[in-house]
Amino acid sequence: MRSYQIVDWDKPLALKEQPTPEPRGVEVLLKVDACGVCHSDLHIRSGYFDMGQGERTYLAKMGAELPMTLGHETVGEVVGLGPEADGITMGEKCIAFPWIGCGRCQTCLNGDETCCNSPKFLGTRVDGGYSDYVLIPDAKYLFDYGNIPTDHAATFACAGITAYGALKKCGRLLT
Repeated sequence: MRSYQIVDWDKPLALKEQPTPEPRGVEVLLKVDACGVCHSDLHIRSGYFDMGQGERTYLAKMGAELPMTLGHETVGEVVGLGPEADGITMGEKCIAFPWIGCGRCQTCLNGDETCCNSPKFLGTRVDGGYSDYVLIPDAKYLFDYGNIPTDHAATFACAGITAYGALKKCGRLLT
């Protein structure tokens, strides 16, 4: 498969050929149909987040390792299932929820994976959707996006969640 990866911080992405992953356990393999480009991808590629007043938080110090395939706004078709995967079928079109925790710490066990201190976030800590295929750790992170156009649906994995969270916090969601 082809993947566009960060091989050096603050350098252009490199096109790399690598084997297509084989799903194991409860993993699911998606053939990527679309992947959004988020402004945070630009920060991740640079290797740091600017915290203002000259302060930077470096991704390498936070556990990010190179090479890394960006892309946390991914939609695709289920083309492979680990032997223990359930709740999904081959051929389904899904959006991948990217904010995946380690699944072992107390924060994750409390249901707050997005706040995990050892995250497995797609496209930021593990390989994401700037690739022909992406490995999803469990079908529970895949959701049907209905009749929404594929390229539009991809943005919901980040921008859509951000907008939803803001509206929920300020009490502006319509039910």
